[in-house]
Parts: sequence; C-alpha cells; structure tokens
Amino acid sequence: MQKQKKLIKLANCVLSALSELKKARLKEIQSKLEDVGSRSSEAIKDSHRFFVSIKKGWFYAAQQVIDKVSRDMNDFSYHMGRFKELIGRDEVYVPTLADIISELLQMEQEFEQFNFNPAEKTISVTTKSIVLEDISFGAFEIKLLLNDFNNLYAERPYRVIALNPNPASADNNVTHPHVSSEMLCEGDGHTAMSKALEQGRLCDFFTMVIGVLENYNPDSPYISLDDWEGMSCYDCGCTVSNDERYYCEHCDNDYCDHCSTYCQKCDTTVCLGCAYKCPDCGEPVCDCCTAVCEDCEEKFCKDCLTDGLCQDCEEQRKENENEEERQSEPLPSIQPNSVG
Repeated sequence: MQKQKKLIKLANCVLSALSELKKARLKEIQSKLEDVGSRSSEAIKDSHRFFVSIKKGWFYAAQQVIDKVSRDMNDFSYHMGRFKELIGRDEVYVPTLADIISELLQMEQEFEQFNFNPAEKTISVTTKSIVLEDISFGAFEIKLLLNDFNNLYAERPYRVIALNPNPASADNNVTHPHVSSEMLCEGDGHTAMSKALEQGRLCDFFTMVIGVLENYNPDSPYISLDDWEGMSCYDCGCTVSNDERYYCEHCDNDYCDHCSTYCQKCDTTVCLGCAYKCPDCGEPVCDCCTAVCEDCEEKFCKDCLTDGLCQDCEEQRKENENEEERQSEPLPSIQPNSVG
C-alpha cells in the first residue's frame, strides 16, 4: 500500500511537470512569433528607407540600408529556424495519470536501480559500469529534474553524474567522452530525447541516455579516448601521453617535446619559456647555469664567462690595459743640437 501511494505521488509530480512543459512550449512559440513579427516590421521599415533613398538619389544611404538588411538576414534566418523547429513538432498531449503510472512500473522492471526523491522532485537511474575501449568510467547516475522541465527548450533538465569518476587527464570536468560538467552531448539524439520527455515516455528517455553513454562516437567527443590518459601541454595545449611529457623544474608545469628543451650545461629539462639562449655560444641553458657579465651586465652561460667577463668585455679590458701601459712608458730623451 505504501509503495502504491509513493508511485501515485511520483506520477502526480510527473504529470504536473509535463503540464508546465506544455505551457512553456506554447510560451516559447509565442515569444518566437513575436520576435519574427518584430523583425518583419523592421524589414518593412528598411524597405521604405531604401525606396526613399533611391527616389531622392541618396545612393550612399541606399547602400547603408542594403548593408543593414544583409546583417539582419543572418540573424533573422536563425530565429526563423528556431520558430519552424518549435511549430514543426507534433502537438504535445499530456498523458493521463494511468499512463504515467504504467510508464513508471515499466521503469521499475527495466532498470535495477530506479529511485525517486520526493524532496528534490527528481527521478534517477543508475547505469552499470561503463567501459569503452578498455577504459573504465564507472557507473553513472542519470538524474531527471522535474522542476526544470519547463526549461527543456533552453537547457537540459537532467544531469549525468559519475559515481566513480575516471576523468580525462586534461580536464577533470570531462568524466566521459560525451559528458562535461555533468552535461551530456546528445548529438543526433537531441530531438528524440526532447520528444520523449514531452510525451512522458520516461523509460525511452533514460534508455536513450544510457545508449549514448555505452557507445563512443569518435566524431564528437569532448576529449577522445586516444587522449584520455594523457596530459595537456601547458604551452600549446596539445595532449600527450604520460611517457611523452616533460616536466620543467623551474615553472613546475608539464610540456610536450616541441615546447621543451634541456640545459646544455647541466642536462636539466626546461620549457622554452624558462630556457635562455646564451648570446655567445647560442646554446639553451637554464637560469641556474647563467651569470651576468661584470662590465656589460648581459646574461651569459657560465662557461662563456672568464673571471666574470664575457669574451668581448675581456678583450676590451685587455685593450684598455695595454693602452694604459703604453701611456705610462717614459718618452725617449732627445739629444740637443751641438753648438759651433
């Protein structure tokens, strides 16, 4: 008896959500219709401006009208497409309470872990552990939010939650190739899933979501399976495997082989941003293997400095010393001319 009461309560919640969804669809159609009408009125005004500009010989003004119409056409086409999509769907008939109870009984038979939370007004189904190409992603909870049904045409009223997450190395928010931040990439199944929710076919909806989770589409993943266990290069963003990553000890980040090098003096791995090219020998070195010339104050690798001087400054200092020595030598004595 208690179970039957709970089932009826759940069915009433679903029935209320579906009624709100139908109302939301009609309001969305009304909004899009008003939007199309407003843009059509603007097009009529543009037509009048264009006629007046041509009649009075204002060719520059006429061209401006054409440019404006051209820009507006792209926007108008988008809104017209959304409007056609809404009115092109079959009329939504709210099922009866008996139909919904029958649907819920079917879900109990179809799914082992089926749960209703009356406080949150959510229906959830837990999948088996998902494995794609030998990579395990664990089980997922598909949680349908009945209070968010009226937002179906703006956002998804459900979440796909990883219970034992194995996220992508490059992004912890991606818990499945087709799930990011608990949002499913529905792909070609978007229209079918939306229609199933509109018609109260909850069992079909959950089955379609599970179908997306159990199948990998290599054409539209958030992160491909090939890159799942890799890491993202801090510089270029490319994903590389753990065996091909290089850690820079100076900035504490990971890099790919194209964005990293090694110090020619101490063999330490450094990224290109932390590496310094010695202006004398041209070799990349880390900061620890550099020093500043005492005279010109330019940075060099330590091997290119002699007694704290670079080669040019050392030669210049030697020339200065030689010049000082020459200037300090006594002048030769001059014998005066003899007299008579």
